[in-house]
Amino acid sequence: MKNYIICDTHCDTAAKAFDKNYTLFENPLHIDIKRMSEYKMYTPFFAVFISPEYYCNPVKRCTDVIDFIHKQATQHNVKICKSYSDLIYCQKNNCLSAFISIEGGEAVKNISDLKNFYKLGVRMMSLTWNNDNALGGGALGDGRGLSDFGARVVDFMNNNKMIIDLSHANEKTFYDVMEITRKPVVLSHSNSYSLCPNPRNITDRQFEEIIRTGSVVGINLYPLFLTGNKNARVSDILDHIEYFLSLGGEDNICIGTDFDGIEYLPENFSGIENIGMIFDELSKRGHDSGILQKIAYKNIYRIMSICL
Repeated sequence: MKNYIICDTHCDTAAKAFDKNYTLFENPLHIDIKRMSEYKMYTPFFAVFISPEYYCNPVKRCTDVIDFIHKQATQHNVKICKSYSDLIYCQKNNCLSAFISIEGGEAVKNISDLKNFYKLGVRMMSLTWNNDNALGGGALGDGRGLSDFGARVVDFMNNNKMIIDLSHANEKTFYDVMEITRKPVVLSHSNSYSLCPNPRNITDRQFEEIIRTGSVVGINLYPLFLTGNKNARVSDILDHIEYFLSLGGEDNICIGTDFDGIEYLPENFSGIENIGMIFDELSKRGHDSGILQKIAYKNIYRIMSICL
């Protein structure tokens, strides 16, 4: 683990730790700071998930979890990065690092809300979760596309150093965003629809757009998005990576585990400590260190250098 630099574009650990009154330093969840520190560098995007039970007051949900993240980070010497330069500082100085993201735009009722979240350190947001909302259509919604307000949110994020996350968006919303965004986007935790036809995964045509715009997709470890059932192995993770590579996506793949947002893990996985298996097995399949480094961190670092 000591030799790996990894950036994980999506985990639900902070929200789950907050709900269960766990510390982020050491806990029974998929990620904690103690295990992060065993890597050369492991930088997660701690996602604030707004589940439907919080739709009555989504702003409070977000601010409560964000406050928890900041307090835990201060207590345990983790730098909450707000820019690409912050990340590089951490890399050069061996600091523990993390970013804050929001999963679902339910807490954004106007641009002022987004400005406030930015001030609180949020640097990535998915426009939707599975449901439709005021910004656009979710993966399990009625098929609507990006709203006028959603287009304003995209414009604000492009102009104000925030990364647009299109995981959970439906195809119509995806293409609507890709038509107007001036910056690359991230699909923080999605896999290949061709290998596993789940509406949370992306089609080959969508991946072509990812390549065209220089965007990236984070490989999700959820077995239901890898194989379509509760059972998956590291080989299934590799199959999705290699399928995207076969489409020409060497520069467009990263890791978005979905840790602590998923009920099941692949065989022999218990959490962050097992991520190295993915890269060990890729190496055994003949992929060189350059490809492994791109997937582990360099591809998403490039996005951050552009957007943040």
